[in-house]
This record gives sequence, structure tokens and C-alpha cells, in this order.
Amino acid sequence: MEAIYTFTEPQIWAIVGAFLMMLFDMVTGIAQSLFNHNFKSSTMRQGLGHKATLSLIILLSICIEILGAHIAGLDFGGVTVYVVCIAIIGMEFASILENIKRAYPELADAPIMKIFEHADTDDITKAIADEAAKRG
Repeated sequence: MEAIYTFTEPQIWAIVGAFLMMLFDMVTGIAQSLFNHNFKSSTMRQGLGHKATLSLIILLSICIEILGAHIAGLDFGGVTVYVVCIAIIGMEFASILENIKRAYPELADAPIMKIFEHADTDDITKAIADEAAKRG
């Protein structure tokens, strides 16, 4: 039996990476709320809702890739899944850093955190678009 769609290795890593970063964000978010004694179930429900929405966006990008592979002239060449997941990884990375800084405020002035202060979102968006153009 032939597979409906075969994911490339970069797509698999991007999907797994996005889900791992979402999990890591949830863990660091819960940890920082416990450290700061401000755990609220309503905030957790809202965060879980955001993660569910991001999961649906990944699923939608997978559906677009599968459908595009079977509809003439619509082949996206794996770009949709890759770009969506890389964008989510970037968002989650920033959120993880925020959680870490809230849990351990002394790290805010650490040299490693200074690296991320100068990250320009336009540069990140351009880098993602360039990578997508190379792959598709």
C-alpha cells in the first residue's frame, strides 16, 4: 500500500521541534508561576488553549501539504509545514526565555540574555522567507 504523503526529514524535525518547544514552554510557565506563587488555573487554561490552537495550525499546514501533493499545480514542496513550525519554534523560544527570566530575574542581566535583546523580528521573518524560498 502506497503512503498518502511522505514527510521529509526536515519536516519531521520541524514538527517534533515545534511540539517539544510547546511542551518546554508549558513546563517553564508552570515552574515560573509556582516559583512566583502566582499559579492560576485560568491562566493555565488560557495557555493550554493557545497550545491547542498552535497544534491545530500545525495540523492545518500538514493538511495543506497533503492536499497540495494530490491536487495538480498545488504542490507546496514541504514549505508550509516547515515555515509554520519554524515560526512556532521561534515564538515558543521567546516565551521560554520570558518564563525563565520571570522565574529567575537575576538572569535578565546575564550576557546570554543580551544576545536575544537585539533580535530583530524583521530579520527573523526574512530568514524564514529565504529558507522557504530555497526549499520550494
